[in-house]
Amino acid sequence: MKTVQVRKNAFLVLGALSFLTLLLSGCLKEVEPTTPTPKTYMSLMHLAPRAPAVQVYFNGNSEPSSGMIPSGSVADYYSPLEPGAYGISFKKTGSDSVVASLGTALYDSVQYYTLLLYNIDSTHAGAVRIRDDYRVLTMDKAYYRFFHMSPDIGAVDLYFDNNMIDPDRQHADNTQSDFHNQFTGATANTYSITVKKAGSDSVIAQQHSVFLAQGQAYTIYLKGIKGGTGNNQIGVGVLQAAD
Repeated sequence: MKTVQVRKNAFLVLGALSFLTLLLSGCLKEVEPTTPTPKTYMSLMHLAPRAPAVQVYFNGNSEPSSGMIPSGSVADYYSPLEPGAYGISFKKTGSDSVVASLGTALYDSVQYYTLLLYNIDSTHAGAVRIRDDYRVLTMDKAYYRFFHMSPDIGAVDLYFDNNMIDPDRQHADNTQSDFHNQFTGATANTYSITVKKAGSDSVIAQQHSVFLAQGQAYTIYLKGIKGGTGNNQIGVGVLQAAD
C-alpha cells in the first residue's frame, strides 16, 4: 500500500535532482507506458528550536540537496529518491558547520521515512531516522502518534477533549524508543487536542476542532520554546497522512 503524507506547513523539497530525473524520464516516455521505478520516500521535521536553519547533504556531496530549512519547519510531503544507502548531514545554512548527522543506512524502496531534528540540550542538536509504518491502518479507526519536541516544558500529558490519552511524555522520548513512533488507533471524530503539564490542569498548548478521519494517520507534535517567535512559538501541530 503506497502512502503519501500530507504536511500542513511548507518547506523546500528534498531531492530536487531526483525530481528532475523523474520529470525528464516522463518527457522521454510519452508513447509507450512503462512500469514506474520503485522509489524510497523521505520527509523532514526540523523541530530543534535552538538550532539554526539547515541545508541537507547526501553522502558527503559538496552541494546541498535542499534550500534553507528554518527551525520549526516540517515537510509538506515526502520526496521520492532512488533507493540506496545514504549518509545524511544537516549543515548550518551557507556554512560547513554540521548541526547534526545520520550515519549511512539503507533506504528501501516503497518505504517512508521521517528525518527528525531535535535539541539534545541548549546548544546541541541531534537527528533520528524514523520508519513510518502505515501497515497498521484500518478503515474503521483514525490513527495518531505524539512527538514531544519542546525542550523547555518538562513532562506533559496529551488529551483528546477531556480524555487523557498519552500521559507523562518526556521531551524527545521518541528518539530513544521506537514505541512512541508507532501509530495508535482512536475513534474517528472532531477533537480539541490539548497538551497539559503532566499531572496537572495547566494547559501548555491547544488546538480546537481537529478532525481525525477513519483510515487516516496523524502525527501530533508539541513544538517551540518559551519566548519563541514565529515557527518556534510553543504550539501543537498536526500532520495528516492519507492514502
